[in-house]
Amino acid sequence: MIRQTEPFRLELSRDLSKHLKRGNPWVFKDALRDTPKQGPGAIAHLYSPRSEFIGTGFYCPSTNLAFRMVALDQKKITVEEVIRRAQAALVRKRHLHRPGQNSFRLFNGEGDGLPGLVCDVYAQVAVLKLDGEAASKFWDPRALAEWLMGTDLGLKTVYLKRRNNEEEKGELLVDGGINLTALRFHENGNTFETHLIDAAKTGFFLDQRDNRELVGRMARGKTLLNLFGYTGGFSVFAGIGGAKRVTTVDIAPAAIAAAQKNWELNGLAPELHEGITADAFAWLKAEKRQWDFVITDPPSFAPNAKAVEAAKKAYVDIFADSIRLVAPGGLFAASSCSGHVSFDLFLELCQEAVSRSRRRARVAVARGQPEDHPWPLALEEMRYLKFVLLELD
Repeated sequence: MIRQTEPFRLELSRDLSKHLKRGNPWVFKDALRDTPKQGPGAIAHLYSPRSEFIGTGFYCPSTNLAFRMVALDQKKITVEEVIRRAQAALVRKRHLHRPGQNSFRLFNGEGDGLPGLVCDVYAQVAVLKLDGEAASKFWDPRALAEWLMGTDLGLKTVYLKRRNNEEEKGELLVDGGINLTALRFHENGNTFETHLIDAAKTGFFLDQRDNRELVGRMARGKTLLNLFGYTGGFSVFAGIGGAKRVTTVDIAPAAIAAAQKNWELNGLAPELHEGITADAFAWLKAEKRQWDFVITDPPSFAPNAKAVEAAKKAYVDIFADSIRLVAPGGLFAASSCSGHVSFDLFLELCQEAVSRSRRRARVAVARGQPEDHPWPLALEEMRYLKFVLLELD
């Protein structure tokens, strides 16, 4: 499941032992004494500035995140230990694979003790995604696929997904004859279809599962606007929940077409869903209508720490423009998927947007990612998802 290399010595320039032993597995380049000419994914033994052994992990020379700890206080990373962690993740999450609910995240990188490794399950398909070049060199996808096929999940296909802008978007590691361009799966009793090869992330935004269910419970009798709606996850749950009418806005024509298909797959009346292909930023400025419930879930404005200042303004602007379209006494849901924006900062940005809109709000719900997206307690950066539901006066 991992590619073994002869470990080399990596030394810290300052003592991060306490930080690492508390459970934060990341070491950035500026904390290293030097950056040896080793390849990405090479196994390294990490030592303190006083030459005390700390643990073993893999090296990422081309990125700011230069070392990812895999085994604290251990000089060898064994396949047996990796299998133990994978099996433990399966035991914790198996309850999410049942009739009416067969999509979930099996491996969430460091959160499951498997740095840089993501595996999402959609019905009988497992999708692997490796975080960067170093993780791609450290993990052995074919061995991972073999282990996955031996689980009790009833898998038929394993697909390795790469970035959509790469020449080869992915690779079939196990071909079970399943059509990946129209893959159907279930979430909390509802049916969705994804073009897994072209889709964002691994095929669907599984981390919003609990929030979609919440929206479904609160949408009855309301008009709802889903901005940056992608393939209509929030929209479908609102429709199933009894929304009066739902509008989905996304810049991609294929996403809007998929949103309409997902709507109809669940037996919802086509005329109750309006799909709009538009740049949500510009569309918001021109729109005059109001809705009882508005959801704004934009792409990440802060892909790195340097982008946070610009992101703060972007979030306030888009949320304030969205709030303008919320009817008096309506609901507004704001979300962010940036780990570089803390939960406290996100609440401040929501407050600023409400204030700029000359409204007042009560926080009905403030939550993050679901149980299958765990993070190490000492690694706040992996607590990336924020979802805040506001009641506006």
